Amino acid sequence: MTAFKSLTRVHNWILNEKRQKLAGIDELIEKMKIDLQHLEDEIESENKAATASIEGTIAFPAFVAASLERRRRQRQTIAELEKSAEAAREEVHAAFQDVKKYQHAEELEARQKRDERSRREQIELDELGTVIFRRGQAAGED
Repeated sequence: MTAFKSLTRVHNWILNEKRQKLAGIDELIEKMKIDLQHLEDEIESENKAATASIEGTIAFPAFVAASLERRRRQRQTIAELEKSAEAAREEVHAAFQDVKKYQHAEELEARQKRDERSRREQIELDELGTVIFRRGQAAGED
């Protein structure tokens, strides 16, 4: 295995790790958004229930205050996770560029080896052709 193949494999592994990290962050963001939507739905349903009874009207302000604080924290967490996701996307992009760089170098090395092999084969064929030509010339002089 050539050095470039090894480097390509290592950087592919790094890229996959970074992609998994990004996928985990994106999954967590989606879960937090779903939880936030459930909280919004819960606030709305509690509001309807609170208007139906006097006890509900008394307890509702405390519920709303706690729910609004929870909603604020969830939105803050989502914003922080989105910043982390953006940073992870940049890391994935950089890792992808590294992989492409090593793949390109690997392809270039393979092309150079192929060209060198073709050049050597052509030299051998040219020498063989020259020898055959000279033998034919020598046989014609006899």
